[in-house]
Amino acid sequence: MQICNEFFIYDLYIFFVGEENMNCRKCKREIPDDAVYCCYCGKKISNEHKTRSRANGTGSVWKTIDNRWKGQKVLYYYTGKDGKRKKKTSTRIFDRKTDAIQFADSSEKSETISITLNNLYGIFIQSKKYDRLSKSQQEKLGYAWNKMQPIQFEKFSDITIDQMQEVIDNATKTYYPARDMKVLLSHLYTLAIQRQQETINKSEYIELPDAPKAKREAFTVQERSILWVDYAGKLHNEFTGYILIMIYTGMRVGELFGIEKKNVHLKKHYMIGGEKTAAGRDREIPISDVIYPIIKHFYDKGKTKLIHKNKWDFYDDYKSTLRRLGIRPLPPQTCRHTYFTMLAQNNVHPALIAAMGGHAQYKTAIDNYNRLPLIDKIAAVNKI
Repeated sequence: MQICNEFFIYDLYIFFVGEENMNCRKCKREIPDDAVYCCYCGKKISNEHKTRSRANGTGSVWKTIDNRWKGQKVLYYYTGKDGKRKKKTSTRIFDRKTDAIQFADSSEKSETISITLNNLYGIFIQSKKYDRLSKSQQEKLGYAWNKMQPIQFEKFSDITIDQMQEVIDNATKTYYPARDMKVLLSHLYTLAIQRQQETINKSEYIELPDAPKAKREAFTVQERSILWVDYAGKLHNEFTGYILIMIYTGMRVGELFGIEKKNVHLKKHYMIGGEKTAAGRDREIPISDVIYPIIKHFYDKGKTKLIHKNKWDFYDDYKSTLRRLGIRPLPPQTCRHTYFTMLAQNNVHPALIAAMGGHAQYKTAIDNYNRLPLIDKIAAVNKI
């Protein structure tokens, strides 16, 4: 009888008031907004779950237990870590239903979606990630930012790949400045994704000018002697030891900073380390007698890793060390090229050079130690 009474109440409600759109949670049919029971299946309707049926993305309105009204609106959609589409909502309580409906119908997307490239750049330069960059890298990204004036105050969500590409193409025709602009955009996309403003890093699709071919050189015997004197002399410049380790082991900067003490076997004169390729990772790196004392010095000093120095400061200190010693301002990868060159000069078999350098093919190793000086080539041809 109670259900029948509810049907009677429903008919009276429709006659005097008119039908409101609300769906029963059980049978999904439309029922009066103030119904206590569903007029079709008899399901009791809880006041706190009386959600008004509204179009997707327009929010929701329902009555609370204390007879007030709760409005909920959708701020924006984003892709979660599980790959599913999710939504960010905002909810408020109102005394009047009309206010709750108005709130649900309003759009606050401007508070979140309208974030500009300039806003993100401001967040980035205040971040810990930015603080960890070297001064030279910060300067490079600052120059890159100045070149992005045409889109600095554009809505970040509205900036297209074509716009970014056009800005970079118009700003520079050379590789390195264009690369810095792309790197900066990648940092800003990371922030946008973390803040659920974007779901993918569009900067990955930016095309750069051709990179200049690197002129591979090696440190000369005289330059290496200057480094040894600087490290072993009265001042004992410890940083020079990092450069010497790279020259006499062929390690890259990232490899040097990644070596853990547990993988350094001093008694057996080798370490386990490496990166970049399958052949280069977890390879045996021999420790020569000449470099053994320096590696032992850092091993005894370190806690968990062989080198305990801020990696981001390395490049600045590397440049200043070469400048102080009057050595040519060659890049850090020169240390690795010097390693291959010294092995080749001492007639080490290409197979060994490839293995020691972490190369899977002879050709790669040959390409890397093919900077033998002319005098060595003349000496070789005279052996014929």
